Amino acid sequence: MNLYVKRMGVVQRGILRAAGALVFLCLFAPRIYAGPAVVVQLKGHAERKLQGSNDWALVELGERLAEGTAVITGENSSVDLDLDQGHRLRVTAEAHLTLSSLQAEKTKTYLHKGNVLSKVRPLKGQEKFMIQTPSAVCAVRGTEFWTGVSDKGTAVQVYKGMVGMLAPGGASELTIRAGESAGILSDGSVVPPRSAATRGASDSPLARAARHEVSLDMTRQEVMAAAAAEIRLAEYREGKSLIDVEGRRVRLEEYIMRPRPNEFKFVVLNERKDQLDYFFYHGTFNRTLPADLSVALRDVSGRFGTTAPDYYLTAYEMGQSNTRDSVRDTASGGHLVKITIDSNGDYVLTDPTDPSNTRTVTGVEDNGDGTYDVYNPLADAFSIVTADQLSDATRFGVYMPETRTFQNLGEGDTYWKTRFNSYTHQINNNTKISYAAAGAANILAAATHDANWTYAGGFVLPVTTIDPLTLDVTITHYYGDGTFESYRTVLIDDNGHVAPQSAFAGVSTGADYKGELLKWNYEQQVSATEFEGRKIDLVVEPRIFIQSGLIQ
Repeated sequence: MNLYVKRMGVVQRGILRAAGALVFLCLFAPRIYAGPAVVVQLKGHAERKLQGSNDWALVELGERLAEGTAVITGENSSVDLDLDQGHRLRVTAEAHLTLSSLQAEKTKTYLHKGNVLSKVRPLKGQEKFMIQTPSAVCAVRGTEFWTGVSDKGTAVQVYKGMVGMLAPGGASELTIRAGESAGILSDGSVVPPRSAATRGASDSPLARAARHEVSLDMTRQEVMAAAAAEIRLAEYREGKSLIDVEGRRVRLEEYIMRPRPNEFKFVVLNERKDQLDYFFYHGTFNRTLPADLSVALRDVSGRFGTTAPDYYLTAYEMGQSNTRDSVRDTASGGHLVKITIDSNGDYVLTDPTDPSNTRTVTGVEDNGDGTYDVYNPLADAFSIVTADQLSDATRFGVYMPETRTFQNLGEGDTYWKTRFNSYTHQINNNTKISYAAAGAANILAAATHDANWTYAGGFVLPVTTIDPLTLDVTITHYYGDGTFESYRTVLIDDNGHVAPQSAFAGVSTGADYKGELLKWNYEQQVSATEFEGRKIDLVVEPRIFIQSGLIQ
């Protein structure tokens, strides 16, 4: 059972928190074909008119809108558009917008009247994103902002990033930064940038309205509405009802979608009578994903063999919430690391883009006191074990998606893993743990001197509590600033019964361990100082995490 705890400890803050939390044995759902602009959410009444036509027709959910299409919205109505370039627009009530240009290098809309909320992904090279109005032209470089037009002129409020605003024929551009608003009146006079009168940029009602995707800091109604919109675009979806460890009925919903060509998103919803808990994992890949998403996702936790995977993560965001409290992990600077096992059982780590960047990490080091430091190259973490645990502790099973089996790594084997150059872990927006690369080279092993770590209060003390009869483990982190966070993880069946230790018949690692684990569900209950007695309570089917390699 100690090895079970070690495996859980490697995950640090529990099952729902690491890159690679995905493989999808889900029900297949029809795919939404790509187009320049897709209607992903529709409220009330809206009409559209094609370029060169005089006829207006009702806008339909899932419809593609080509370049040159005009859209008008009625009272208490709105239309959400996902552009093929990766940008998102919300056309709000009583607005008139024309999709002037939807080219790869240029996105331009003309807002005749009303309001539009824009979420613009970071632009590349010479790419441009502009909104033109009768009194102004707004140009951006990756941001989230609101634009409003009336007979008095044009107003802009920026939530993230920066917007340049220029009157037609004007010589001086206004620069509007996050948290600021500005305007150009119909007579050409300028209202200079100033702090927005609403709440903080990320917390304003307009910013909330702009988020038609499941993210943190959302109300129950916002989560359900956003999930309903995302599910329409889901490529895979599954759900079931079960009983949790406390005897409460839970409706579990899971789905997979791709927000942009090189991104995927995995969402879990747990709906109870009095609470909604949710989890999402939003990953960005090194390249545009293939039509068959599983081709890329099967290697997201790594690949066995001498050939590097074609697809790997460059960044991710993980969030979980009960609509009041939240846990957020973010990572960037993702890159591949080649791991080979030498004849001594040590691990040679190499950056394939810079072969001179290499290091050897000792697999097992004798501490001289009856304990050993063991390096897990897959989880990039060290654990301390005793002599009787050593054999199991040095066996690392990897999932083979082609055969749906597990194989233990051995001498001469090669495995590819993604490492990240920076990482941040937050509780209710308070940073608890973070690291950054110690030098200019890519990180090979964050658990070594490649990374500089910071902790709230200067240190973190992990404490593990084990139920002696069942597979019920609690990992609590006590920080130097006097705060804590705790993750209780239990394995339950669909009736809420906790798995006994005998369920694994002494198997604690490798292929047999993971195969048995597929029979159970995970439930994780998160509590923290900042939660003030509340908790986040999530149930997830473990097959998704096992097959993705999250549990190593």
